[in-house]
Amino acid sequence: MKVWIVHDSQMGNGENLAKTMGKTFEKDMEVNIGHVKKIDPAKVVADSPDIIVVGAAVRAFMTSFTSRKWIRKLHKELQKANKTVKIGATFLTHVMKKEMVNGRGNRLNKLLAKSPNVIAVYPEYLSGKVVAAEGPFEEYVLGDAEKLAAEVLKLSKKK
Repeated sequence: MKVWIVHDSQMGNGENLAKTMGKTFEKDMEVNIGHVKKIDPAKVVADSPDIIVVGAAVRAFMTSFTSRKWIRKLHKELQKANKTVKIGATFLTHVMKKEMVNGRGNRLNKLLAKSPNVIAVYPEYLSGKVVAAEGPFEEYVLGDAEKLAAEVLKLSKKK
């Protein structure tokens, strides 16, 4: 089994979350991690992952356009290749209170779920709240990332 985790990290926070989740996944599967600007969705689709996790940053009150564009291209590539992904999941990095980004996180999840080629999307996004733009994360975030990865892994084994 394989997982691809892509992030949109400028300060390293998204990459840190991706690596934390990757450590949980690597116990049971092959893990690939990359930046949304450097990893073409076609390459990810060609690799036939069972799980795809997409991270986005909230900057200036907006969810990363690059991550949203990456997800849309992923949908097209999955359809073109006639492939499916068992489970999708999302995460956000941000400095705001979670209540202020819930709509953005839920919309990112819905965008990933729009593809008929993504069989299931984990129902909750991971909130990666940082203390300041450069980090560090709030103390609970990395533990939440490990839990999300473990739950997604467990769910993928049922599919």
